[in-house]
Amino acid sequence: MRRFAPLALSLLLATPSLAPAAAKPAPTPAAAATEAAREAAMQGYLYFYPLLTLDLTRRQFTHPSQGAQGAPANTFLHARALPRPGAATPWANPDMLRSTAWLDLSAGPVVLSVPDSQGRLYTLTLLDLWNEAFATLGKRSTGTARGNTVIVPPGWTGTLPSGMPRIDAPTAHVWARALIQTDGPADYPAVHALQDGFTLTPLAQWNLPPQSQRIKADPSLDLQTPVREQVESMPTDAFFTYAAELLRRNPAHATDQPVLAQLRRVGLIPGRPFDFDKLDHPAKQGLRRGLREARERMQAAAGVSLTRVNGWQRETASVGVYGNAYLRRALSTQAQPGAGLPEDLSALLLAADSLGRPLDGAHRYTLHFDGGQLPPAGALWSLAAYDAQGLPVANPIERYALGGRDPLQYNADGSLDLLISHAAPEPGAQSNWLPVAASGPVYVLLRVYGPDPALLDGLWAPPPALRDEPAPEPEPQATPAPAAATPAARPAEAATPAVPAKKP
Repeated sequence: MRRFAPLALSLLLATPSLAPAAAKPAPTPAAAATEAAREAAMQGYLYFYPLLTLDLTRRQFTHPSQGAQGAPANTFLHARALPRPGAATPWANPDMLRSTAWLDLSAGPVVLSVPDSQGRLYTLTLLDLWNEAFATLGKRSTGTARGNTVIVPPGWTGTLPSGMPRIDAPTAHVWARALIQTDGPADYPAVHALQDGFTLTPLAQWNLPPQSQRIKADPSLDLQTPVREQVESMPTDAFFTYAAELLRRNPAHATDQPVLAQLRRVGLIPGRPFDFDKLDHPAKQGLRRGLREARERMQAAAGVSLTRVNGWQRETASVGVYGNAYLRRALSTQAQPGAGLPEDLSALLLAADSLGRPLDGAHRYTLHFDGGQLPPAGALWSLAAYDAQGLPVANPIERYALGGRDPLQYNADGSLDLLISHAAPEPGAQSNWLPVAASGPVYVLLRVYGPDPALLDGLWAPPPALRDEPAPEPEPQATPAPAAATPAARPAEAATPAVPAKKP
């Protein structure tokens, strides 16, 4: 056996796949610096994307030139009517009137006052500048009674009025987004009165007469370009300089240490200004490359967390609270900044029928819910139809949503059939009809308010949309030859339908 050892060794060394790999040359210091900066920029872009997006959103909303499209800090802006064709934002909510405000805590706490909604469903979500929902008020969490809550800025150590609940905000600016249930135009006066009961008062002015605000206009702010376009077109130096300035005024979350450690390696240190021009060439090159790759990564990852069941799409990743899932948080901010918690509102999108074909207004569809399989809503549920731009479509009965609050007609066995079409169904079925456009793409959103665990856990899914196919035309039959003109001729006998064979 010993004499074969040299031969085996020579074969081992002669085989490329088994020979020891040649050592890679160590990267040069410049290449190592470029790579470190690239990695830091890619992570940093995803990390800071929500912070820049929400700060620009705040600045645009509170700018004095916005007029009816915005409001000063610590002031609610109320939407007074439900969406209608030609006067709606994309994917507008047909069940709720919205109220929005930006809280400025830089001068101290602000008291958030809510009215007694007399049991009416409402949800008020508070988000920090990182696009994280850190608190909710409303029927699910705090009830519907009247109350005052103090929103406190980071690091504040003063004394609060006795008996007032306290909520500590992670950032000095807070986005408040409220939804109040609305049952159509006849219900507007009651809802408007409730909206007016949502107020924000600086604690320093509590129990004092209202004082006028001094609003400073920012002449450098771009009010015409959408926020998303501004953020995604920023040069590398402008993006990280803006991010460093915001980080000085808005503390990072406690679990952000790993990404902050990476950013320190390129000179972006919390609490200090960032000077891109002082970096050497390899670091600048790496930052530019990393920012570009982060944007490409977001584009490639958009929509990958959606699950598709029965033609419905549902977001399965975290929404509202993201932790250290920075890519997920950036994508959520890009798609819908200010998203609330799924425990308050969950939405599913119907984009295809039971055979995977895109919905089109030229066809009629049926959604069949078996008895006991209706949307598991603790509060209410509704379907709303939109066109390719996410806008409601005009229809003769002015119906833009259909759901559990409507007088639906159920089948004898407790099941429910809902119709989605442009053409009106027979009169007896119109109570279950959701009108859509005459042709072109159709999208249907199912909104479930206060969803049960079955939906949140992915154990319940809506039924597929069944497209009604036209009945096949009968095949033409040959014309029989004329019968002989004889007195004995008899009229033809009626055809007897064939009886199907019995199954064993």
